[in-house]
Amino acid sequence: MLMLAKIIHYLCFSVGIGGGVAAMLAGIRAKAAPGEAVPVLRGIQKTLGRISFAAIVLLWLTGIYMVYAIKGGWGDLNAFFWLKIAAVLVLTGASLTAQYFTLTAPKRNPATMGPLMAKIGMTASGAAVLALIFAVIAFS
Repeated sequence: MLMLAKIIHYLCFSVGIGGGVAAMLAGIRAKAAPGEAVPVLRGIQKTLGRISFAAIVLLWLTGIYMVYAIKGGWGDLNAFFWLKIAAVLVLTGASLTAQYFTLTAPKRNPATMGPLMAKIGMTASGAAVLALIFAVIAFS
């Protein structure tokens, strides 16, 4: 079961990072795209965001399972693990915010949402990279 949790954890991290990069590229393309292509590209971004959010949920579930399966709980974890958790909390917060803004997009001004969503995406991507770096250090 532990091996399956690790596989799911690593795959979800890959899906999250890949989805974030793909969504960013779709957003960049949408800025210069002809009018009829913009809704398609925004739809792709929305789908990638939902998939990435689902991956974050699975990362939390498998991560918590692994803490108990490998370490027996939260007591014996080093400072880099807690830095990783801090980065994951930032990533989760950015993802939740992006999902909220996506769900409430019809009520918002598209001109102001683009730059805001780009900042949220950069925050999430940076936090994900930091989480990976701290995880490698924590478990080396």
